Parts: sequence; C-alpha cells; structure tokens
Amino acid sequence: MSTPTVGDQGTLSGLHIAFVIIGGTIGMAVFLVSAQIGGALGLKKAGLAFVMGCQILAVFGSLTSYVGARTRRTTYQLCETAFGGDGAKLVNSLIALSLLGWFAVIANTMGALSEFVFSTLYGWTFPPAVYVIVSSLAIVGVTASGFRGIDRVALWMTPAMLVLLIHAAFTCIDSVPSWELPLAHVPPMSFASAISAVVGSYIAGVIIQPDYSRHACTCAHAVTAAFIALGISFPLVMFLAAIPGQALEQVDLRGLMLAMGLGLPAFTLLFLGAWSSNVLCLYSSSLSAATVIGRLNYRVAVVIIGTIGTCLGLVDAQSYLINFLVLLGITIPPVGAIYVVEALLLEPAKTADSSPVGNSWLSRTWVIAVGAWLGAAVFGFLVHRGLVGISGVAAIDVILFSALVFFLLNQSRWRRPGKVLAPQSD
Repeated sequence: MSTPTVGDQGTLSGLHIAFVIIGGTIGMAVFLVSAQIGGALGLKKAGLAFVMGCQILAVFGSLTSYVGARTRRTTYQLCETAFGGDGAKLVNSLIALSLLGWFAVIANTMGALSEFVFSTLYGWTFPPAVYVIVSSLAIVGVTASGFRGIDRVALWMTPAMLVLLIHAAFTCIDSVPSWELPLAHVPPMSFASAISAVVGSYIAGVIIQPDYSRHACTCAHAVTAAFIALGISFPLVMFLAAIPGQALEQVDLRGLMLAMGLGLPAFTLLFLGAWSSNVLCLYSSSLSAATVIGRLNYRVAVVIIGTIGTCLGLVDAQSYLINFLVLLGITIPPVGAIYVVEALLLEPAKTADSSPVGNSWLSRTWVIAVGAWLGAAVFGFLVHRGLVGISGVAAIDVILFSALVFFLLNQSRWRRPGKVLAPQSD
C-alpha cells in the first residue's frame, strides 16, 4: 500500500493539527467515558482523573507527534522499523481490534439512544437491535463505496458539538446533587483504573498521531498542537461531558439528551457525530486489516469487519466499556514507547550485508520488540492488580517499562547525542 510522501518541510500549522486532534476527542465516545467515570468517582475526583490521564496522553502524544514531524514517517513505517515487517503487522492487528471494539461500543450506544429518543417522541416500539443493524449497514455501505469527505464534515461539526456540550453542562450544573459523592447505582472504580481508562479512551489516536503530525511545518508546531489538544482541551471536554450524567444520575447518553431538552436537533448532532466516528473506525480498521492480510481486498475487509462490529454491537457492549479502555491503556502504550525509543535513541538495525533487518518472524529485531511489548503488557496487568508498580498507574508504568526494557536490550545500537534520524524519503 503506497503512502503519500512528505517533504522535509510539512504543510500544516500547529493550529490546524490541534483542531484535527480536538475534533477527534469530541464525540459520543467521550460522553460515554466521562459519564461513567464521573458516576463512579464523583465529579471532584473524576476531574482530577481526567486531568492526570490527559496529561499522560499529552506528554506521550507530544513525543509521538515529534517523531512523526521529525522523521516524516507514517505510524506503520515507524512500527516496521522497530518491530520488523511481521511485527508491524501484529501491531496493526492490535490497533484494528481496538478500533473494532470502539465500533461495537458506539453502534450499541447509537441503537440504545435511537430507541430511547424515538420511543419517547413518537411512541415507536422498535428494539435497539433494529437501529444498530440499520445504522451499521449504512456505515458499511458508505465506507465500502469509497467514502470521501466525512473527516471534513466531522471537522466542521466540532464547534457545534462543543457548543452543544457547553450548553448541556451549564443547563444542569445547578442540579448536581454532590460534587464529591459517586452515584449509588454505578459500579465503583479505583482512581488508578479511572486514569488508565482516560488514557485508553484516546491512546489509539496517540499511537497513530505520526500519520498527520508528519505533515506539520515544524516539530514545534506538532508538539504544541498535541499538548494543547490533549493536555488542555481534552480534560475540559471530559469534565463538561460528565456534568449532565451526574446531575441527572444517568451514565449513558440519555442524561445528556434530557439535559438538552430531548430535541431532534440535539439527537441529530449526536447521531451524526457517532456515525462519522464509526465510519472512521471502520475505515482505519479495514485499512489495517488489508495491510496485515496482503491478499484481502479493502471492500471485503470493510464488509467482514463491519459485520463483526455489528454483531458485537448487538450485545450490551457499553457495559464492558471501562474494562475495554483499561485493557487498551495497558496494551497499546508500549507500542508507541518502543517506536519512539527506536526513532530517537537507536541506530537502524543492520545485518552483515548492511541491509535492514526485521522482516522475519525469527529476526532479533522482532523478538526484542515484541518481547518488550508483551513483557510490558504483563507488567501492566500486575500493576493493575496492585501486585507491583512504579507509579501505581498502569498506563504510566507500561510506558516506562517498555521503553526501558527495549532500550536496554538494544544498547549496542544507541545513537550518541547530537546524531538524529534523517527524514525518510519514500
């Protein structure tokens, strides 16, 4: 699969990139995550979790953005350098699975929200599964037929969604029963798990950030954009999104709809935001699958992944959201940590004939990178269980663990200070 080339000088300003990232953080997914964490911890404690989790995303996102802008490489190229050809396919599979999980969660929520709105307004009695199937079929059809421009539509929708969010929060802020107490009917959650869930809510976006930060006009623009979008805007968005659910004691989007007056305009904006998000999830996961399975046609991949995502969306996927996010917050960050270390600290791996290595399942590059990744994931689960720990937060510990282990196992390739990786020309 060919990748558009980027010259030594990119074309996008930091403001443009920041707006793209912010657009990716506003939508149905953030409403779901924020409401559940707010209900489990209470708004005061949840706000602190939002800030801490988003600072992890901001720091890590700044690093991955810097690598993309400095090397002008795509995420897949960076992973291929660090993990080898087959290792990069394994990593791509993980990213595709995470996007498939998001597709199912959003499809499930779209179905439940549609049933709630139309039964309340018009008395329709269709079950949520009907809405899940119909909307998913439309998404599969649009994506398979050569979807164009949906990202531009989503970009234009970002200000409207933000206004909608602020309106909902300020409409019911005086009705919040307590800023400290959690909701009684919401399962409890540890503070560390909440931070990992916040990280998991956007960690896939952080990992693939080089795909567009490589177009930044300078490294400073790329880093500033990531930090503003993830470190400042994102925690504010999450906190605003948690207020309606806490005020109305709802941890799903029904609380938000009620706060906005349950009108069709509000529902339409939420539905279109979710619809565009799922098109992008399906598009990216299908491209990843087509990369992993070389002979798999893109349109066939869309149909297969869309069908699987729809089936998963028919179950109560939303109830598994927090566990899913904690899982992502443990397994995906090591991927970025490893390719950042590879790009910034290590010399390219060479064989005796000076050709790049890593295209074999048995190569040393593959074994070290995948071993560091899997070791970090196991370590993260132990941290999550409270058995070991560095900081006590699994998302932070897996980044530190994987980066340190990968670097120590590749000390012989350490790039001395002052020598940087030159941009790659395709």
